[in-house]
Amino acid sequence: MLLKGRSASPRHHFIAFVRNHGAVTQSAVDRSSFDPTQVLIVDGGPHPPSLPRIPSATLVIAVDSGYEHARSLGIKVDVVVGDLDSVTSETLLTLDAQVAVEKHDTDKDESDLALALKFAQRVGAKHIDVITGGNGRLDHLLVGSMLLASQENLNQSIVTHCGTSRMVALGPGKPLELDNLIGSWLSLIALEAEAKLSTTGLRWNLTPSAVFPPFSSLGLSNQILEKPTIDVQQGIFLAIVSCSDA
Repeated sequence: MLLKGRSASPRHHFIAFVRNHGAVTQSAVDRSSFDPTQVLIVDGGPHPPSLPRIPSATLVIAVDSGYEHARSLGIKVDVVVGDLDSVTSETLLTLDAQVAVEKHDTDKDESDLALALKFAQRVGAKHIDVITGGNGRLDHLLVGSMLLASQENLNQSIVTHCGTSRMVALGPGKPLELDNLIGSWLSLIALEAEAKLSTTGLRWNLTPSAVFPPFSSLGLSNQILEKPTIDVQQGIFLAIVSCSDA
């Protein structure tokens, strides 16, 4: 496997900017000061996200230029994660002294969002909401969606919010646990061959006997009529819920 000239554990350093722009090492940062009960990750990208109706965050992580998006939304950031290639130098110079920064090399094998998710899990995140503007490079949008279904993230409580849509990854034993669903559109995308599931509460319910090809449009734009259940017997699915007026 060709990596970008680095070891499996990418070099990075954890710094906290202080007034004189000095830094402290990772070991000097007290991670116990973070409350990981309800984590909010503000993604970067050229388009600022909207703020959904979610519980107040106990820990806010900005992904690179997501720091500037958070400020525009009036959100206080606790940690910035990324290579900082899309944050202006003026922003870095005016960074609040209490904001911690995990800075990574620009040449790295993981996206800034992937690193932010890893940081949240390292500090013991119980639930993670990711907000993204959903604009910019298509490869970043696709990979950001697929990250929810990775081995590290599949069994975590993570919801991505983009406009009026919400996305989660589902596997065997992981139900759909979102609120305010009735009347919404639901799209189910199989990510593996031989994926099987059963549903109730939808306009067109599915059974395990149905052939569900991976990456097909079979599960696109179903409608939630009553409190739904989704039972994945095999494989991994992305479930995307969108408001009916979207």
